[in-house]
Amino acid sequence: ERLAELVEEMKLKKQTVASVVAGPQVYTRNLVMPRMKPDELRAATRYEATTFLPVPVEEAAIDISPLRYFDDEEGKKVEVFFVAVRKLQIDNLSLACEIAGLKLAAVEIEPLALHRISPGEAMEKQAQLNVGASRSTLSVFQKGALVFNRHLSFGCSAFAQGHLYGNTTSFSGMQSIELGSSGEHQYLVRDMIAELARAMEYYNLQNPEPLGSIWLCGGGARLKGLNQALAEGINCKVSFFDSLSKVELPATMDEDAREELRYDFAVALGLAARGVL
Repeated sequence: ERLAELVEEMKLKKQTVASVVAGPQVYTRNLVMPRMKPDELRAATRYEATTFLPVPVEEAAIDISPLRYFDDEEGKKVEVFFVAVRKLQIDNLSLACEIAGLKLAAVEIEPLALHRISPGEAMEKQAQLNVGASRSTLSVFQKGALVFNRHLSFGCSAFAQGHLYGNTTSFSGMQSIELGSSGEHQYLVRDMIAELARAMEYYNLQNPEPLGSIWLCGGGARLKGLNQALAEGINCKVSFFDSLSKVELPATMDEDAREELRYDFAVALGLAARGVL
């Protein structure tokens, strides 16, 4: 209903929109299958999913995308990217849009939206660490294809809670928090580094070329000193993901609004660029 008020205010009634599903209930995997026709491949992938998907296949919305074609001793093969989510999440998104007077045209996952507005070259190897409020995601792209996606349990809200505890000053955003200003920060950063290092180790075991750099994005990227702390902890270059590098904004927009778009609305910008970039 609140979304409907915003749609009415911005005169967006009956507009088509793109949205995302996110969180640990988004299941991704790379599968190697015999090469076959697209319809047959989809049917075979759904059957294969019954062996590993933690939810019944009939309750899941599933999509696949071919990554590469190759031959081995068993014949012609295709590697596909598999993604699934409970249908209920899609139904809820569709219902919310219907109530708001919008038409849901497409549903993506967050890494794909972010990659669309990546500051790097589309075909180069890229790793994104998207730090949200209560969770984070490490995603790796190779030649424009998502080849690794791992959900992490840490987020930046814990830093805000620690900042507000016993602090009488008002909270003005993640950018107002400087790592090292609280002893609790050390424990939070240590846990972040430990979980991120485990995810990177898992990726490196499966790939001959280890990760050498990571793009840091999301609201948590606004934490002062987080990039340096992570870089030292995982021994890897950590750079800021500039989600505005391919976006032209009005010259009248102030810097605070730009920074909010750059960090807090990066996924939304990526969705808005669908079909444009």
